[in-house]
Amino acid sequence: MITSTQATEYLDQALGVSVPSFIVDAAVAEVAATEPAMVAAGYSASTQVMVQCMAVAIKAAAGSPRRIQSQGAPSGASRSFKNPDGDLTALRRSLAALDTAGTVAAIVGPDPAGSTLFMVV
Repeated sequence: MITSTQATEYLDQALGVSVPSFIVDAAVAEVAATEPAMVAAGYSASTQVMVQCMAVAIKAAAGSPRRIQSQGAPSGASRSFKNPDGDLTALRRSLAALDTAGTVAAIVGPDPAGSTLFMVV
């Protein structure tokens, strides 16, 4: 299972999202419960990590977190944020393609665009 530190790194570096640590911790704990289903589905360790990262990101980002727009140098530390330009639809689609057994479907919920990306088995 991924750690909260790994999930925070993914949120920050891959998505540019800043989320409070207690939200990341809660999302990681919730996604951790799905690991036995991933093992039972025959997912490789790398697929499990990817599914876990994406599911945690969707859970943690559900509250419209702010995204880092720019960041200054350490000497004159400055950071600016912007609201997300859109929802997490692309991430949900990537997760659906990767999580073919729907192991995290109940946690991340349906695609807000209304398509049936996840099927619970």
